[in-house]
Amino acid sequence: MGDPVPATSAAPSVLPDSVDRIVQAWAREAPELPVAPMEVIARLGRVRVHLDEELAGVFSRYDLSAADFSVIAALRRSGAPYRLRQSVLMDQLGLTSGTMSVRIARLAHKGVVTRHASADDARSTVVSLTDKGLRLFDDVGPAHLRNEDILLSALTDDERALLAGLLRKLLISFEHELAHSPLGMLLAPAHTARRLRAAVGLSDTPGLLVAEVTPHSSANEAGVQEGDLITAVDGRPVRSCLDLAERTPLDHRTTSLTLTLLRGAEPVEITLSLDL
Repeated sequence: MGDPVPATSAAPSVLPDSVDRIVQAWAREAPELPVAPMEVIARLGRVRVHLDEELAGVFSRYDLSAADFSVIAALRRSGAPYRLRQSVLMDQLGLTSGTMSVRIARLAHKGVVTRHASADDARSTVVSLTDKGLRLFDDVGPAHLRNEDILLSALTDDERALLAGLLRKLLISFEHELAHSPLGMLLAPAHTARRLRAAVGLSDTPGLLVAEVTPHSSANEAGVQEGDLITAVDGRPVRSCLDLAERTPLDHRTTSLTLTLLRGAEPVEITLSLDL
């Protein structure tokens, strides 16, 4: 038996992980540092390292990398005839032209995809999945999904759903620079709002920043202004456009809602009609 692992000071009954030990060390050496975000960010990074290693193990059995599989999967889910413009693939996978070309060349060499000039535009390249590529996906896809399921074995179904929802909320805040509310507003995410307000000396308060108000909309009629920071709806905190959407019933069971705002440094409450 080895020496017992010391528990964290915050949760003495919980077996600590590597991030707990880092947080404990900072609490001892520099207790003034606000290290709470590390408990999320560092864990996401370390979990990602473990997942990448485990996923690569399955792909390597088929002489593929995770990057190779992402191209094959994108073509397969596009539907018959399983072809996409290279520019569309780039957008879907978030890759540069050079990186995309290298991946396609590697897969073309394996006979998994073909590429050719578009019949509509000779300057555009179309990438197609070959019959070999389709058979390869049929082999790799189920094995990959089975592996992913195994890697999440520490979580119950309810915990997986909760984690997926929280990660979706976080990812949306990065993927959408502006979100459109049916109330008639374009909204910047909370991390952007905090930075913009701090840059002009305003309070570092989480919320959704109103970037634009649509004329004659519910928000406009209620007096919402560009630059307002929405911090709550009907008294419930708002950190994401998903929060606002969930708290904005459009089924006419509710006829109004109350927005809590910061207009500069001044707290403001606005009642907004849902008669859209």
